Amino acid sequence: MAPRPLGDGRRARKPGRPGRPRPAGASGGRGPEGAGRSGAGEPGGRGPRREEGGRPRDAARHGGRAADGGGAAQRPHAPAEKRRSGAGSGRAAKQARRRGQLDAARVAVRPGPGRVLIEGRRPVLEALRAGRPVDRILLASGVGRAAVADLLDLARRRGVQVETVPRTVVDAEASTGTHQGILAVVAPIEPIDLLELLALPLAGREPPFFLAMDGIEDPHNLGALARSAEGAGCHGVIVPRHRSAPLSAVAIKSSAGALQHLPVAEVPNLPRAIERLRDSGVWCIGLTGEAEASLFELELADEPVCVIVGGEGAGLHRLVRETCDVLVRIPMAGRVESLNASVAGALALFEVRRRRGLPPPP
Repeated sequence: MAPRPLGDGRRARKPGRPGRPRPAGASGGRGPEGAGRSGAGEPGGRGPRREEGGRPRDAARHGGRAADGGGAAQRPHAPAEKRRSGAGSGRAAKQARRRGQLDAARVAVRPGPGRVLIEGRRPVLEALRAGRPVDRILLASGVGRAAVADLLDLARRRGVQVETVPRTVVDAEASTGTHQGILAVVAPIEPIDLLELLALPLAGREPPFFLAMDGIEDPHNLGALARSAEGAGCHGVIVPRHRSAPLSAVAIKSSAGALQHLPVAEVPNLPRAIERLRDSGVWCIGLTGEAEASLFELELADEPVCVIVGGEGAGLHRLVRETCDVLVRIPMAGRVESLNASVAGALALFEVRRRRGLPPPP
């Protein structure tokens, strides 16, 4: 009777034939032929499973190398890993492109020498209407072009470049949280001399009408007062060189673009400027809660007038009060003793406008 073949394809030894000595611990251990399988190659043991081609399944799985010490197995890349490895270079290129776009946008929103940054739809639109030099307009990504169609049309007619930049750049460079996704690099507002301001109304049919601000240090109040002055038909405003808010992007935004149209005279000394106004025939009217006369009893509206508004809290300074022609107050019917500086100034300006009647056509 022929000997029965073992599971690994070898034939059993004939009785009485000397065999190889078995290493100690071969039973259940890791022998040179078992390679981790208990009893592999022994009678009754299970050898490696075969496929139809006669090649062990382990060899087919490991690219033709059996896991019996014949070499290190190499696992093939899965499709997802191939996609990841192939997309690595593309992702790096995309990130480099984004960094380049961000750097270009930061350079675009940075005004150069002799230029400032303004923000908001109305201030930028009024700067274009006023003929102020505008280098470029920057729109944040996501801003609908239909909402700023009038601005874009005017910019195109004036030949002003319009660029789209990431919103994060606009948020970082804007001075206020109400920029509406619009910035512009423009020429700053250049104050004029007091004599130039006095000469402006001479060519018109209406008596001179000015607003002076004494110590308005909040740019929001300065912008709101300028907006009221422009709406009431003032010929210009007067601000001191010191103790006054600058003509910044915040002030321009608060004025809704009125500062783009309104002449601003900057004076080194406000009491002396008031004296100059008086010498030129302009009545100087100071607003203060300590006055006895009421604003609504004022009979000087038809004359050349300059309304003077004091700062927040401190009001008019002593020298300014002493230099004014007349001091008036706003009658208060409630328990609050005073109004915000911009509100008090708006009431006085429009009271003069009410007494003068409607403004003449431009």
